[in-house]
Amino acid sequence: MHHVLKINRPCYLPEEGFILGNGDLSASCFQKPGKIVFQLGKSDFWDLRHDLSKNPRPAHITELTGAIEAGLQVDGVTNEVSGCDLQTKRIREITRTMPSQKRNAPMPKPAAMLYIHYPADWQDCQWQQLLDIESGVLTVSCTHFDGAKLTVTAFIHPEKNLLSLRWQMENLSPEKIYGGNFFGLPDFALVYATIFREDELTGSQWEKRELLEHGNHYFYCSDPYNPLPPAGTDNGILYQTIPDGKTLYVKLDGNGKKITTENFLRIMPENDALSGFFTAGVSTASAHEAEMIAGSSDWEKDLAATTISAAAFWQKSSVYFEDDLLETCWYAAMHIKRSILRKGLTPPGLFIPSTLQPYSLWKGDYHLNYNFQSIFLGDYESNHPDTGDACFDALKYFIPLGEKISRDYYGIDGGCFIQLCGYPLHARDDYMGYLPLGRMAYMTGWVAAYFFRRWKLTMDTAFLREQAYPALKKFARFYAGFLRPDVHGIYHAFPSNQGECVFSKDGATDQKQVLMHAYFALNAAAAAAGELNIDSREAELWQHIAAHLPMENLSDYPEFTAFDGIMDDPDTLPDFLTPGNRFHDWYMGQMPYKFAIRLHRNIWKKDLWHEQLLTFIRKWMLPNGLLRAMSACTHGYRGGWTESLGIAGALTDMLMTSRADGLIRLFPGIPENKSAEFTTLRAAGAFLLSAAKDKNSVTKISVFSEKGGVCKIVSPWSKTFLKEKNITLSGDILEFGTLPGETVTLIPA
Repeated sequence: MHHVLKINRPCYLPEEGFILGNGDLSASCFQKPGKIVFQLGKSDFWDLRHDLSKNPRPAHITELTGAIEAGLQVDGVTNEVSGCDLQTKRIREITRTMPSQKRNAPMPKPAAMLYIHYPADWQDCQWQQLLDIESGVLTVSCTHFDGAKLTVTAFIHPEKNLLSLRWQMENLSPEKIYGGNFFGLPDFALVYATIFREDELTGSQWEKRELLEHGNHYFYCSDPYNPLPPAGTDNGILYQTIPDGKTLYVKLDGNGKKITTENFLRIMPENDALSGFFTAGVSTASAHEAEMIAGSSDWEKDLAATTISAAAFWQKSSVYFEDDLLETCWYAAMHIKRSILRKGLTPPGLFIPSTLQPYSLWKGDYHLNYNFQSIFLGDYESNHPDTGDACFDALKYFIPLGEKISRDYYGIDGGCFIQLCGYPLHARDDYMGYLPLGRMAYMTGWVAAYFFRRWKLTMDTAFLREQAYPALKKFARFYAGFLRPDVHGIYHAFPSNQGECVFSKDGATDQKQVLMHAYFALNAAAAAAGELNIDSREAELWQHIAAHLPMENLSDYPEFTAFDGIMDDPDTLPDFLTPGNRFHDWYMGQMPYKFAIRLHRNIWKKDLWHEQLLTFIRKWMLPNGLLRAMSACTHGYRGGWTESLGIAGALTDMLMTSRADGLIRLFPGIPENKSAEFTTLRAAGAFLLSAAKDKNSVTKISVFSEKGGVCKIVSPWSKTFLKEKNITLSGDILEFGTLPGETVTLIPA
């Protein structure tokens, strides 16, 4: 089935319009009066100023332990301190946000705006915007009431950072032309292009504008740097310098005369031109590279490369939902993932790069207590390691700093502590070393789960040996040093809270989320060591500690078991479907994980709650298929939230889930009377499954085994069935062995 997403009206915000990209350069298409706008974005374009000079010494774990045991309590949201007589200067400074966190850098930045100008007098127009998902080509048409029509076709090359645009005017006659010579001012072309980058406002100016436009002022950097220096042009190349970061270069080419001023470029075709092209080459490496990219454009060759690349991506897997809304949501999210994620490149933080504002909430950082992980939710399960592996390109900044934190502030050599947030820079020291947000231990295990799940889903031994196990070993060593035994040999977690709750004696001792993630990380490292046949003595210690925790151990992936350590009641309507709850009313962002948890635990009431799910998604869906993570009423128009892309993973889980032990469950989220189908979704054990379900039952299952091994599927059938080979039915589990490269097909009798 071919997928073409449609918007039959103008879009006025970059997060609402269709997005193109190649994993590095992205562009959001939206409209302004007389203009079709392409806002450009690059994930490596950051203001990386990072001044730690005002920060106090980060908190050592012994300081926190002593203060909490003496009665200290710190609220996880407001940072209010109470319950402790030790209100010394040192306690006060380590229970306040570090000064570096209050500055407006590091922060990602928008790249540049490309305007395609059309006759500004045009009124009463019909718009049609078509995104061909399988080819990655966008077509925008504006038809005037008298029949004149402008069509712009756009795509981004899969490897070169080149945005290519072709425009054509149709059905134009002298009677339909506006404008002309005015007191010596020259006539304008019917269609022309401008590219520029706005100068930044100061922090106080920006806050006033936000208050005026959105009724709130969430720009809270109380100790801001000066705004970025103005953009400029040099030999026909637009540039913007970022202090202590990179310089963005944009070269605009096209048919017509090039006009250059201090901060923008314009291409002006002949006045009577009815068609033409514009190309924007973008680089953060050098002006020469931007010029070479733009100059190397060849429409036909570049279009062919774009469509071939897109086709290769979509051949990896496909889905079908009877409800068009779900199918549109999945394809839109996966398309945006393809546009902004690529292995080997800097991935974005909280916002899609081509939708950024000059200043971002939470400094647009990497937030690792689910926000960042949500970006990659479902990538491997949908058979797209090409986007999923970009996760590790961000973690390369966390792990060296995490090793320092483990060594210097926990006294654990060889370990690694992953903290709440970070930036794509190699920091000199811990910039979040305060209570409570700087010392939450559960995120280390959440990151461990990503390495481990990538291995289990691909059974890639080289990845395990070269990337996963070195990281898992550091995480396990941290937990082995952090967890301390009592006189009975039971290991306890203290101090650490779960979620962003209160840090107190009760609230920071043996919190379930911390124990779950520690348990998982220790066992995951031990399993990896066993697979590689190394570090057997240390692995035994990890397993011993994991087996002696003060909780009922849960062996599956912790992020798919409970959110913030809270186990859902199977019979209770989820909070995100409950009116009056914040996760229903204004905060969609946690929904993908909360939905996925219920699907993985098989406690989603698929027949009872399905229509409410559709209503929820419809409520938050933007015209381009992206979901808004936070209400514009509460948070304003902040850009496209990357955590919303996690919905692709949750929708994939509606079709199939697989546990760490390899058990596969089909269609856990599809109501009995609904049809669905998927091809080559990835399950633990490196199995690629395709399956179909009609309104009555599952009609076919196909399993391709990449590595060989035993496949286990919860049987969807109560009767005997035909098969290509003997298959064991143990209870309700279909269990059969496979050889590498073998396909097994199962159909009902």
